[in-house]
Amino acid sequence: MAAILCESFGKLLQGSCEACGAVITFPCKVCGCATEQLTQLCRSPFCLFLTVAVGLNMPPIVFSFMTLGSGQDSDECISASHWLHIDAMLCLINILAALYMSVKITHEPKPDDANRDNSAPFVLASVNDSATKSGHTKKTLVDKMMEKTLETDTRARSMGRVKDILCYDPLIAIYILVAIFYMVWQSMGVAQGISADGCGGGLDHFLSLSLMLGASYIMMGGMTFACSLCCLVR
Repeated sequence: MAAILCESFGKLLQGSCEACGAVITFPCKVCGCATEQLTQLCRSPFCLFLTVAVGLNMPPIVFSFMTLGSGQDSDECISASHWLHIDAMLCLINILAALYMSVKITHEPKPDDANRDNSAPFVLASVNDSATKSGHTKKTLVDKMMEKTLETDTRARSMGRVKDILCYDPLIAIYILVAIFYMVWQSMGVAQGISADGCGGGLDHFLSLSLMLGASYIMMGGMTFACSLCCLVR
C-alpha cells in the first residue's frame, strides 16, 4: 500500500515538474525559433522586400492604437477613425503576406524529410543510425506550417517555386484580392482625410501619414519584390 502511494506521489511530482518545465522553457523555445527564422530572412534575397513591407505597414498599425477612443466629434471623424482602424488590419495582412511569401519561397525541407520516403530499408545499418535519423526529423513550427500550405516539389529559391507560390497557392490568391481592396481603400482614404480635417486626437495627422505610407508601399512594395526576385535568379 505504501509503495503504491509513493509511486503515485512520485508520478504526480514528475508530471508537475515536466509541466512547469514546459511552461518555463516555452518562451525560450519561441524566442529561439523566431531568432532562427529572422536570421534566415535577413540572409535571404527578400530582406529588402521585408524591410519595406514592415517599415511602411507597421506605423499605420501604431497610429490606429494611438487614436483609439478619439474621433468622436462628428460623423466624419468617426468615419475617418473607422478607416484608420481597417487600414491597420490591412497593413497587418500585408506584413503577414510578405513574411509568408518570403519564407515559402526560400524554405528548404530538411534532408531527412525529403529523402525519407525514397530511402531503402537497408540504409539504416544500425540502431544508432536509426536514432540519429529520428532525431534529425524533428520539425519546427515553421516546417509544419509550410507543409500544411501549398505542396510543391520545386527547388527552393527558384523561379519554379516563385511561380507555384504566386499562381497556385490559395493563400496568395486570397491575398491578391486583399491587395486590390487595399489599393481601393487607400483611394477612399483621400476623401476621409479631407473630411477629417480638424478632428481631435491628431486623427487628421495620423490619417494623412497613413495615406502617404500606403501610397509608398503600393509603389515600393512591388519594386522591392521584383528586385528580390532578380537577386534570387543571380
